[in-house]
Amino acid sequence: MAEKRKREDIVTLDLVIATRENTQKLGYFVDDTVVNPGLGIPFYKTVLEGANYEHADWKDQACVRTSQIHWREDHSVSWLERHMEMTQGFILLGKNPGLFVLGEPTHDRDDLDEKGRAKPDPERTKAYIIPAGMGLILKKGTWHDFPVSCGPPVTAFILNTEEVVAALASMPKPAPMNHGDCFKLRMAEHFDFTLKFPDPRPFVQRHGLVPSPVAMPLMGKEGYGTDMVRQEVKPGWAGGKKVFVVPVVNVEVFVPGSGGPSIQPHLQSIPEVANRGWRDYGNRRGLQRLCAMFKELGIPATAVVNSEAAKLEHVAKALKESGWELGAHGLNNSSGAAKLSRGEEEAYFKQTLDDLQQSLGARPKTWLTPGFSVTERTPEIAVQSGIEAFLDFVDDDVPYYLSHESGKRTLCLPYCMETNDFSCVLTKHFDGRQYAQAIEDHVRQLAKEDGEKVVCLGMHTFVAGTPGRVLALTEALGRLQQVPGVCFATAAQVCAAIHNL
Repeated sequence: MAEKRKREDIVTLDLVIATRENTQKLGYFVDDTVVNPGLGIPFYKTVLEGANYEHADWKDQACVRTSQIHWREDHSVSWLERHMEMTQGFILLGKNPGLFVLGEPTHDRDDLDEKGRAKPDPERTKAYIIPAGMGLILKKGTWHDFPVSCGPPVTAFILNTEEVVAALASMPKPAPMNHGDCFKLRMAEHFDFTLKFPDPRPFVQRHGLVPSPVAMPLMGKEGYGTDMVRQEVKPGWAGGKKVFVVPVVNVEVFVPGSGGPSIQPHLQSIPEVANRGWRDYGNRRGLQRLCAMFKELGIPATAVVNSEAAKLEHVAKALKESGWELGAHGLNNSSGAAKLSRGEEEAYFKQTLDDLQQSLGARPKTWLTPGFSVTERTPEIAVQSGIEAFLDFVDDDVPYYLSHESGKRTLCLPYCMETNDFSCVLTKHFDGRQYAQAIEDHVRQLAKEDGEKVVCLGMHTFVAGTPGRVLALTEALGRLQQVPGVCFATAAQVCAAIHNL
């Protein structure tokens, strides 16, 4: 079903893979299945013959042709047409899929008035991906646009009539048509919104429908997601401070047997004992140690929590007593969103937030995706789910907004990879003192520079929460509290400062 966004001028269609079942109201699906088998031509003993597509019908002389369709940047559906005297057919040749915008027939619907039967119904219109080598013979009255490339060129074998082809070719420029069996309307003249289909390239790549990687901006032109535009927060939000430091404590669990971060990667035996135990130590002792450290220093912190971790009694107890902001970090750290459809990702957000609210008593407003396993829609789904601070991007020292076609904006607080305990300890092999010093040096330098900065210090209970690192961190963070212009805050507090601008 078409999804109506908040802004009334855009309707974005669902993107689905066409099958025999989901196209029954639109046409006759063509694949390698023999339809109506048993014709029984005696000359072909090793052939399973199918009878004629009995409902396929052409008004006059059929016109059989091929067209090669190339990529187009504009995803708007400007025109839709229908034919009442023929069943037009499209079969995709070669190795590449194609996208078809198809709407169910409206001419015979009893629930519509005469005006409604003369135009498509966006609520019954979808963007169908037809796999390579397959096709569709459209039923009479099916609304459709010409096929669209899903990235690489696609060649279509087209069954049409000479009347329709001649009428289309006779037009000096695009315009509405009502010539014989060719009824084409301009969508803008009938609807007060623009119908669009999503960029199909990530979809066909994710579902293995293309034989080789598709050249595409997987995360949109600016690298954040589909149709997202970046805009830095206006100066003045920091209230005279130079650097807002946000400690972000990752509270994680991993699905047994799926692996995870390791202190001794060479230990690969199953069942896993050493590395799993090292990770479990973080939630059993490291979390409590970090809680005590931040309480002693009087420094606020944000925890981003796997919802499955929050179901552990000792974890939930420590978090509830911490006084920290409690954010969301997906279900667990063995799964993310990268391979999810839009509907699945929306459900993923909802389940995570519902579960955390149930376990911790408050619905999170801050989000970090496990393992940065995002899709081209994640920032948009986050803000639609009620998230106010989004931590998935690591490309700046200043906060910024991502604007979406829906009219909503996602506030991004960059998550610093240089000061992350994984980067410092597990990748660079810093000892506790070097790790703490790297954080201190990073923040001190930012405090010397112009502008207002934010640093999200990523910490994990099983890395930063060990005794030696907590000792070094306590000293370094204490020194940073004395640096002019440096302010410690939660992600929620940074959001509040920006929203109060």
